Amino acid sequence: MFSLEHIRQKKYEDRAIVTGIVAHYKERRRPLYVLNCNGNTTIIAEIKKASPSKGIIKIVDPVQQATLYQKAGASAISVLTDSHYFGGSFDDLYHVANAVNVPILCKEFIFYKEQIDAAYILGADMILCIAAMLTAKELYEVYSYTLNKGILPLVEVHTIAQLETVLKLNPKIIMVNMRNLKNLSIDYKTGIETLKAIPHTITKICASSIDSPQILRHIKEQTGASIFLVGTALMQSENPSHLLQELCNVC
Repeated sequence: MFSLEHIRQKKYEDRAIVTGIVAHYKERRRPLYVLNCNGNTTIIAEIKKASPSKGIIKIVDPVQQATLYQKAGASAISVLTDSHYFGGSFDDLYHVANAVNVPILCKEFIFYKEQIDAAYILGADMILCIAAMLTAKELYEVYSYTLNKGILPLVEVHTIAQLETVLKLNPKIIMVNMRNLKNLSIDYKTGIETLKAIPHTITKICASSIDSPQILRHIKEQTGASIFLVGTALMQSENPSHLLQELCNVC
């Protein structure tokens, strides 16, 4: 069962495990890397073994997949650490972070500071903060705590209503998910409208259902977004290096 409340419950059940990770590793050993936002088409390539909408996508060695992504031109790598719905783990994050030298996004349902501590210690340079899953107070606390750790809180929205709450944080970067997390449907119309509504002083990232250079180009031309998070399409591709290079080359 996939629901926002069920996810919250599962994550709090995992709290002791996450606290144990922090106690075991104690401190970060990897240097911090910063996402390059230079206006060119930038791809955050994702390691995504499964999803609630697709089931099992592809079982891969995370280090091999991350290395392939980096060689093919990915500017950053996103690692799913959720085990309940996405087949990921904090072990995946740790091993990937130690294998590549590009920024790492910890893709997780973040609710409490121990998750942020674990992501930081294991080598993440960015963590995902999903506005739809947090109250305004929770979002502020997660966002502030992440900044204080020295890593980037990447706030995700889907609608303009969510965007209005997020803008109060004065973020430098906002990611718009084309997927509606309440029913898992893809809604390009809402996503594009939300991307357009982001002030030009804030860097825009577009995520979900970017599976071809044509779709990427259309969204880029419509919204001005230049950074795209791509997961399922790369994982399903018989030649992910070629697809990644095609996406990076979209002007």
